[in-house]
Amino acid sequence: MEKMDKAAVRIMMKGAVEAMGEEKRSFASHKACVTLIKSELFLSADIILSYMATGAEADPFRISSAALSAFKMVAFPVCAKKGSSMDFFFVHGAGDKDTFLKQFTKNRYGILEPQAISSARVSLPPIRSKDILVIVPGLAFSPRGGRLGHGAGFYDRYLAELKEKAVEHDCNLNLVGMCFDCQISREMPVEKHDVPMDWLLSQSALVPCHHNVL
Repeated sequence: MEKMDKAAVRIMMKGAVEAMGEEKRSFASHKACVTLIKSELFLSADIILSYMATGAEADPFRISSAALSAFKMVAFPVCAKKGSSMDFFFVHGAGDKDTFLKQFTKNRYGILEPQAISSARVSLPPIRSKDILVIVPGLAFSPRGGRLGHGAGFYDRYLAELKEKAVEHDCNLNLVGMCFDCQISREMPVEKHDVPMDWLLSQSALVPCHHNVL
């Protein structure tokens, strides 16, 4: 589809999410987090790549916190100061949220990022044969795994490379698109370079995506 179609979908989805109101979004995020935490996907994961929600995004903070409490390795994205590349960096657990948040600073987009310490960068060779769970934000998702982001391409570039490395280093990789029910649409503009999700997580359910189903 044309770029203007993507722009229209972005506007529509942003409006739908904002219309939920802060209280409903918080409750919906909580329900989604509880669903994933109870799932085999979470329980079997060795490493979780999460994100810090901004604005009205579905918030996976409870998942990140539960993972750290379970002594799983947890990492968050850091965007390059120039260009559209991105890497993930591991963080430490903390006794309370305020202490945990001290590990983060806001980037050029106003999103909280951990310190980009080279020794904390997610590198696949040392974590060969691990189960990796990636929680991916987005403005819209389809049941087939299609994802529409904000348009900068950070996640598509990173996930495409991560999938190749996961195969090379014998890692079990699961991509989970996290959103609200109102952000799931059967009709959505996607392109060949868009990386499909394996699962969709919302306040209603955690469901597998069917990439090859029309």
